[in-house]
Amino acid sequence: MSTRAPLRPDSGVLLGLDNALLRTLMAVVDTGSFVGAARIVHRTPSAISMQMKRLETQIGQPIFVHQGRSIMLTPAGEALLTYARRVLGIAEEAIVRFNRLLHGRAVRLGMTDEYAFAFLPSVLASYTAAYPLVEISVMCRTSSTMSRMLDEGELDVALVTAGATDRAGWPDTAIHRDRLVWAGLAHGAAHLRRPLAVAAGPASCIWRKSAIDALDAAGISYQIVCTSENLVGQLALVMAGLAVAPLPIVALSAELTPFGPEQGLPSVGYYDVVLRLSPHAPHDMTSTIVDHVRAYFATRQNS
Repeated sequence: MSTRAPLRPDSGVLLGLDNALLRTLMAVVDTGSFVGAARIVHRTPSAISMQMKRLETQIGQPIFVHQGRSIMLTPAGEALLTYARRVLGIAEEAIVRFNRLLHGRAVRLGMTDEYAFAFLPSVLASYTAAYPLVEISVMCRTSSTMSRMLDEGELDVALVTAGATDRAGWPDTAIHRDRLVWAGLAHGAAHLRRPLAVAAGPASCIWRKSAIDALDAAGISYQIVCTSENLVGQLALVMAGLAVAPLPIVALSAELTPFGPEQGLPSVGYYDVVLRLSPHAPHDMTSTIVDHVRAYFATRQNS
């Protein structure tokens, strides 16, 4: 029988826990592995393992149990995770609230219409559940426009398509990769017509360039019948059965079908989502949303 004394509120043990260790614990749980957590907190997997051992030493109980290649929380780990989310949530809310009083604004998050359609509901739902007092202002623009806005301090954080612009020195990391497809109306015939009617983004859009390059390489004649900076403008022609559009497969609704080589259209390739931060953004205001977005995509990749 263990003679270890139970933890008490006045014991100083829980109060002495390092917030950085608790944040790493949350990253391990959110991503499902030490490797995934390492990408979130910018440490090596071995450093993550050492941090978790420090936590176990501090609370005097094991946090994780290994099941094959997977790691699971022990009952003590589950309890600690609950406290970690509460403690860090309160701390981050206090930091963000005081920074909002100082700067007089919310955290400004940017992403393309396509990313907003595919990722924003899940990101905001889980983030606001964890940080209900944090205000986020969401702006949907093209990747090239958001790159300029970040550079000029009009956005704090943005999800952009890699290759849209070259801003040397910015801390950016590809956090998601997915497939581009030709989106067309289900049971429609737009993908069979020649020249192929294409609804695309502006000339600066990397997806437009990828699509045109693929058509040229395949020797397929085409005509750009719609140029729109937002998803709605492109979908108007696609939903009418008048054109196809190069879009991420995650942005397709039930009414749309991805077309490819089996239907006579060339593969468009893949795209990378990059998380970029403005050099003018206060770190304390952006750290919570940055860590949360990275954890979301790490979890999505693992699943």
